[in-house]
Amino acid sequence: DRGFLFADGVYEVIPVYSGSFFCFEMHYQRLQRSLKSIELKINFGKEEFFNIAHQLVLKNSGRDQIIYLQITRGVAKRNHAFPINLSNPTIFAMSNPLTRPSHKDRTNGISAITANDDRWKRCDIKSISLLANVLARGKSNEKNAAEAILVKDGKLQEGAASSIWIVKNNTVFLPEKGPSMLEGIRIKIVESICKKLNIDFVRRDIYSDEIIKSDEVFLTSATKEILAITMIDGNEVGNEVHRNKPGPIFKKIQVEYDKLIIKPNKKIL
Repeated sequence: DRGFLFADGVYEVIPVYSGSFFCFEMHYQRLQRSLKSIELKINFGKEEFFNIAHQLVLKNSGRDQIIYLQITRGVAKRNHAFPINLSNPTIFAMSNPLTRPSHKDRTNGISAITANDDRWKRCDIKSISLLANVLARGKSNEKNAAEAILVKDGKLQEGAASSIWIVKNNTVFLPEKGPSMLEGIRIKIVESICKKLNIDFVRRDIYSDEIIKSDEVFLTSATKEILAITMIDGNEVGNEVHRNKPGPIFKKIQVEYDKLIIKPNKKIL
């Protein structure tokens, strides 16, 4: 399989809360963008995607789950060039229990390290080629940290498995959309929350020396949801009022995100 031989494929991860998908439509649209980016054309519509995921939810115990879907170019002789007339992509899906962030992590925040971003130049594709991410997370585990914040050419990119946000002077900042980072599903959600709460939200380059000087730092991901980062490279994050603990902007956003999980907003699903 070309997924095994070349990591020639893409994937999606969808949270399930109380038996219901969270942001299914947004995940499906991103999957389509990823498939198009690697020139993988398949007859696999939203209904097929939903039916596979729905059957997994029904057949596995546990109300909170993570649905993983992977699509590769399929089985072919080993050759770097795309196979001619290959029409049988491999579609693999599984369900795992979703372990939500602990009360301790939600209340106290988590620690992170910074690491050099050694990934390829198309990180906007949700590719199954994740070795550089794996190595970065290995470094964070060695330091007993929950995440690695990736930096390239002196600029913040994202986490090894998350989007990284900073807060300065009551404004939320995130790096510009582009090929050097994955456009996480929670980005649009947090942006909409900021708009609802009248919190300024800006996308621009964020330089590495800005991160530790921020008033707040937090991450978002499908499995970690939204968590404050209160320690980076052994240094406390935050100003004198809320140093080394979740800040006020993060707390407001976290409350609104929790509301979407408890009572899903159909406009976001």
